[in-house]
Amino acid sequence: MNNNMPESEEARYQVSSKREIIALLSAMMKENLELSILLNEMEEAIATSILRMEEDVMFVKAAPTPSLNKAIVESSGVVFSANPRNALIKFSAKQVRHTEPHEQFLALKVDIPDQLVRIQRREFFRIAIPSTSSLRCKIRFTSPDGKFNLVWVAISNISAGGVGITDKSASVPLQVNTVYDDCHLELGMATTVPIRLKVRSLKKEEQPNASHIHHFGCEFVETPRAVLASIQKFILQLEREQNAQKIKIKDDPAK
Repeated sequence: MNNNMPESEEARYQVSSKREIIALLSAMMKENLELSILLNEMEEAIATSILRMEEDVMFVKAAPTPSLNKAIVESSGVVFSANPRNALIKFSAKQVRHTEPHEQFLALKVDIPDQLVRIQRREFFRIAIPSTSSLRCKIRFTSPDGKFNLVWVAISNISAGGVGITDKSASVPLQVNTVYDDCHLELGMATTVPIRLKVRSLKKEEQPNASHIHHFGCEFVETPRAVLASIQKFILQLEREQNAQKIKIKDDPAK
């Protein structure tokens, strides 16, 4: 997310009222809610929380090491993300600074954002996985007849709340309303995270040759904060890549 957000589904959930933004951030501070700091240059998220707020700036807990604080301050892209009461709140930081010695406590200073995104769980938007990317999930389970299954499925879309699975062979034996505890989701080439999935829906698409494609809608179950932060970082990176591609095509009509 940036200050000139390209047109996307996420823009529907944008909050631009300064009063509302301050109210949301103040509530997070009072609840001592954990936020994740996501950096372009790092795979893992950094945990923090809001310590104090002033009119145009807030102070957040510093990272545990000087090297991490240096990475945050020098990063070309810093995004804060939190999940209060099953919602998603995220905003980008124009600039992150160290506190000055006279301020008498170690923290990071962040300008109050001009806008943020707030999405209720029931409204988590989905971002499609481009055909050029191969995103997969490994699911291991025992079927009712006692047979052990290990399947790799293709992910067609992803959100902070779950994934869409496309089974072109219509052969993956997933059951609606069943929770699968032993799943591993690939997030790009280098990252795999453990997740639990509940199958919420199944749509059967008939093909001209009378074969079928199965589309499963799945939600994440009790996802740990660190895993959710990794998923959110992946979605953010995917958004940036897709928005950059849209801008490139717009600037070059020949393509």
